[in-house]
Amino acid sequence: VMRLALLALAVVAALSGASAAADTAFAAGPGVALSRAARSPPAVEMRGAVKSTKLKGAKVRSAVAKRFKVTAGGKILRRRANKQHLLSNKPHKNKKKASKIGQVSPAMQKTYTAILQP
Repeated sequence: VMRLALLALAVVAALSGASAAADTAFAAGPGVALSRAARSPPAVEMRGAVKSTKLKGAKVRSAVAKRFKVTAGGKILRRRANKQHLLSNKPHKNKKKASKIGQVSPAMQKTYTAILQP
């Protein structure tokens, strides 16, 4: 008789959803365990991408924005290389030159200007 009650409970859960199954399980008694399908809510179907209502504008690439600075005159400044690690093996002259702020070369100026403009 108990097996028939559990089978009927599973059928009711499959047909009517998780909330009805929980109600019948409560009525059946404290020792009755529900299957995982009977406990979880029904799956939600995705019917396509959700469209955002925000206005989209051009984005500045944040990786470039962190590494370069545009001056008021339109120059693009950058840090020089070779000043991050292994400094004990490098001559003082090289470290001193690497400490200075550099300017982006004229060949790359147009590229970085386009990336940094929002």
